[in-house]
Amino acid sequence: MAILLRAIGPVTHKLMSMTQWRAASEAAGFLAPETLVNTGNMLAEFDGSDVAAVEKMTAVLRGFGLSENVVPVVRRPELLDALMAANPIEAAAERADQTGVYFFAADEPDFGWLEGHDGPEKIQMVQRHLIIDFGPNVAQSARLMRLIDKRCGTNTVRNWNSVRRIAERCRLREKV
Repeated sequence: MAILLRAIGPVTHKLMSMTQWRAASEAAGFLAPETLVNTGNMLAEFDGSDVAAVEKMTAVLRGFGLSENVVPVVRRPELLDALMAANPIEAAAERADQTGVYFFAADEPDFGWLEGHDGPEKIQMVQRHLIIDFGPNVAQSARLMRLIDKRCGTNTVRNWNSVRRIAERCRLREKV
């Protein structure tokens, strides 16, 4: 499974290094934890449901004193493969760093408001995920980013390259 952390960065590194995160995760029952790509991405095996994995990982994070803003979002490798296979936005090949994949903590985020979106961004929905081509100037999309947070709930976003690399590594782990 892939565990993607929301709100992780330089401030949280003072409380939890990636080495510490892997060790604490293993102690909590996650098998062969591996961090990759950039901060806040882990692959691990877990004997239990996704809900149980989120609960266990949340306890690990709170054990480091991280705030409730730091949230784990769990996805299975099959879902990551489905996102990659869908490849709904042509820009992903050309501007992978400016194409974002939003992963939501809620099972059913509210996407109804997107019908009225009139921004320059191209948005696609794939299996309760938003894939957004922010165009060449991501900074122009601050309004949309705030709306996603406000209307769809807790989420974390990764660029297309990061998701591709996470999915590839998941496939390699399954072959072992």
